[in-house]
Amino acid sequence: MKTRIRFLDDGAREVIRLLSPADLNRYAKDDPLLFEKSIVWLEDVESLPFIRVKVVRTARSRRGPISFDHGGRVVGYAKLTPNARRSPQSKGYIRRVFYLESDDPTDADAPVPDATYDPKTILPGEKGRQFRKAAV
Repeated sequence: MKTRIRFLDDGAREVIRLLSPADLNRYAKDDPLLFEKSIVWLEDVESLPFIRVKVVRTARSRRGPISFDHGGRVVGYAKLTPNARRSPQSKGYIRRVFYLESDDPTDADAPVPDATYDPKTILPGEKGRQFRKAAV
């Protein structure tokens, strides 16, 4: 996948997906990831050992910051293409928000919680690599 990076005036970094027709064939037409245009990182996620991902099905807009009341801090969010459709169930847009809980460790040596993601592997339209508990 080809991307380009745009640095925003507020210090955020936007990773923009450049799609080809071949890229579009990889997606099911009802896959919300198909409509992700870019990811806006509000802080430097390269230094974070993990992030959490929440799919918000009630977003009011395709592009602006997402209201997400969870008690932690939002580190990024997905922006959608202009042709993204609203969810028939919620009537909102389906977008991803990337966050950390208030008690999440940010030390690289701390254990990584289950069901978190490697922030370096998340791109627009790509889920990224999820950390799972090691088999006992």
